Amino acid sequence: MDTYFQQIDKVNPQINALIQSNREMAYEQAAWIERNLPRLQHKRLLGVPFSVKNTCHALGYSPDKGCAGLAGQPSETDATVVARLRGEGALMLGLTNTPELSIGYETDNLLYGQTRNPHDLSRSPGGSSGGEAALIAAGGSLLGIGSDASGSLRVPAHNSGICTLRLTQGRVPLTGHFPLDCMGMFSPFISFGPMARSIADLHLAAPLLAGPDGRDPHVAPVPWQTAPAQALSSLRVAWYADDGIATPEADVRQALGRAADALRGNVARLDERRPEMLGQIQELLADSILLGGDEGQWLTDLIQQLNLREVSPLLREYHALTRRSRLTVTQLRGIWMQFDRCRQAMLRFLDDYDVIVCPVAATVAKHHGRSYAEVGDFSYSICYSLVNWPVAVVPVGQSRDGLPIGVQVIARPWREDLALQVAAHLEQLAGWRLPDLAQGA
Repeated sequence: MDTYFQQIDKVNPQINALIQSNREMAYEQAAWIERNLPRLQHKRLLGVPFSVKNTCHALGYSPDKGCAGLAGQPSETDATVVARLRGEGALMLGLTNTPELSIGYETDNLLYGQTRNPHDLSRSPGGSSGGEAALIAAGGSLLGIGSDASGSLRVPAHNSGICTLRLTQGRVPLTGHFPLDCMGMFSPFISFGPMARSIADLHLAAPLLAGPDGRDPHVAPVPWQTAPAQALSSLRVAWYADDGIATPEADVRQALGRAADALRGNVARLDERRPEMLGQIQELLADSILLGGDEGQWLTDLIQQLNLREVSPLLREYHALTRRSRLTVTQLRGIWMQFDRCRQAMLRFLDDYDVIVCPVAATVAKHHGRSYAEVGDFSYSICYSLVNWPVAVVPVGQSRDGLPIGVQVIARPWREDLALQVAAHLEQLAGWRLPDLAQGA
């Protein structure tokens, strides 16, 4: 605990990633583990430090999603994902920053301020799990919990040069998601997931988060699968560098080429091919789930309900976008039917493949304030939010400016093990590296 808090004290003033920390509680729990060590050896994360995105209930903390209207409400219990890590002996370091209400592809709010990318402070680590990604990338945490609806795990991992796993939706309970764990129409699109420096750490942590908790009605009792080590040689892989929606930067395209080269000869089949319906999926999601369909009334009502006199610039920018989205109930019903047609078409694509490899975004980490202006660049992650398949992200290279580049490894539903196996093979290309500002601790 000393080592990690010393690293936090070194890097956090520069990156502003950790925004709440109950060190007294952390040390009390660490001391309890030391006193009871002989009878705790069966715990699988004994003494492992972890951090949590500021969207989860956690005893000893007051999560607020970076929103003044939600601040100051102490948690009375742990979210299921937090309880499961603590139950395995992990020690919580604190809560990490998000954009206000956890809405945005970068991390900034009026309550805690802006989180900066440890590889380049002029850039964003992304959002909404940006604080989590930045802290892990800078060596301030070993393991993290984030969430993802349209790229909120994957984009920050790509931007910050770490690994993550968006689990199959329905694999991990949302119980304890703050402030509501009954997400209604959003439930089929959001998933908790682990963030870490290595694929091996995801292998360890992800199964511990999975399984019903008797509270979340959307979680199915699907057994966790483990592919044999030799399974890689039998996999059929589709890969692409361009989704036909947002043109990738040259560095991103080259990184995908290197990833394909690393797989060539090691898998049963490797085709440069992409699903045909990606553009349709992105358009459907933007009009409904991502913007709301009611000209922003839902967000206006929420702002009034929370009595927010001022909202963050990011949230204002998003609110302006929502006002362009207007759907009737009949139109929304039709979109939901088209969702299922797209899901069916995507599953048919997987008749020929086991895994898809593609970019996380069209660019490397963006400069602060550019995420909504260039929101189309996130189509690569948004499209896979509809199908809710498992997606691993692993760093495979760097841009000419030294910024990390990650790739998505997407598998069929419930086959997180296949996504992780391919990601582990690709991790040999680069993997996590400690940013310059974090070295020497």
